[in-house]
Amino acid sequence: MEEKKYELIVTIVDRGFSDNVVDATREAGASGGTIIYGRGSSTKENGTSIFGINIMPEKEVVFTLVESSKKKEIMKAICEKSNLNAEGKGISFSLPVNKVTGIAHITKSVEKD
Repeated sequence: MEEKKYELIVTIVDRGFSDNVVDATREAGASGGTIIYGRGSSTKENGTSIFGINIMPEKEVVFTLVESSKKKEIMKAICEKSNLNAEGKGISFSLPVNKVTGIAHITKSVEKD
């Protein structure tokens, strides 16, 4: 089990915009990501209301596992390429990951650096 310090970058964007996120992560040094589909809900009045709960448009969630040392650069690239500083474009955040397994492709690239 790998015990180097990693971060999981989670980026949530409207459906159809995950390619911008993945392209940004690759350009900034990540090896790729995992995309899942979801649906948002919010208290704001810009979605469809069902039983008093506002349902937002379909979303794509991109999970990107990166080395901690590369996190800041990759998140900056995601923000710029996906225009996340504009209202309603999405959100990106990171979570610490202390132990991982099954990431031989990442650890091989680390050994080359």
